Amino acid sequence: MKNTSPSITLKEAFDSTFHHKFNFNDFLNLDVKNECKSFYKNNKLILNPSVILKKYLRFLNNFVFDYSAINIDVVHSYIKGRNAYTAVEKHAHSKYFFQTDINNFFNSITTKDVDFILTNNLYAIPISDIDKYKFNLLNLVTIDNILPIGFSTSPSISNTFLHAFDNKLNNYCQGKNIIYTRYSDDIILSSNNRGDLKDAEEKISVYLNLFHDGRVFINPRKTKHTHKGEKIKLLGMVILPSGKITVDMKVKKQLEILLHFYINDKDKFLDYLKNHYHGELGTISGQLNYINSIDNTYLYKLRRKYGNFIIDTFFNQTIK
Repeated sequence: MKNTSPSITLKEAFDSTFHHKFNFNDFLNLDVKNECKSFYKNNKLILNPSVILKKYLRFLNNFVFDYSAINIDVVHSYIKGRNAYTAVEKHAHSKYFFQTDINNFFNSITTKDVDFILTNNLYAIPISDIDKYKFNLLNLVTIDNILPIGFSTSPSISNTFLHAFDNKLNNYCQGKNIIYTRYSDDIILSSNNRGDLKDAEEKISVYLNLFHDGRVFINPRKTKHTHKGEKIKLLGMVILPSGKITVDMKVKKQLEILLHFYINDKDKFLDYLKNHYHGELGTISGQLNYINSIDNTYLYKLRRKYGNFIIDTFFNQTIK
């Protein structure tokens, strides 16, 4: 959350951002549905905004939604310098863990919720007449009364949506010496005492209900307790008994099989790429970057085993 005093109008901010290349009234009255293409990924509806809508949403983040309140001690999603690794790192030396996520998170956030967020964060937004345009902004960042997956404004809005919940749960956790972090809809609690986490699921459910009237609830299929001595997997990362964070063995195994086939059998490589990576080289490049940010000692091992040239080829997606 940024802090500043209101100083310019929304139109002045718009014109200074776009240098009069776009019309302010066109921005206010944009038909958002016609500026999106939709597709499904992992059974979720994703909206891909047009180039112009992406620009408008980025503008709204810069001048409106990035100023909304979040609990900086807890939130690790969609914030510069924070990521899934930093969310897990806080728990590296705990012994007992509780994790869950929020069911259908983004689509649980309604236009009314975004209106509430705007109203309660007017003091922090550096636009002097933002209240005048609330209706227009709501039409730009929600579709069919829900927060769409795929809009660049949705992550910031979702963080603020849980602000009161984060504060309440964090206060409870601090009183129990429990570590709490959240990455988007993923909630992680940990402690060095097993008993501290016995009421975790109940407390989270009660607080979600308290602030969101029973519309937001946790996913029981992704709710579990674990402890050191068994596999600790959080946000796709594994915490070893030493406290070191590394990549899941399944990811390592798949990647090394792929690299082996690339060197020794191109037909098997192409088949494996299709069956395990949907034929997308970008997935491998992203995976290597992910590994580099989590456990660069493993990346160094890959470089020693397969050579710098091979690894850099996949990093840069230049395979032939």
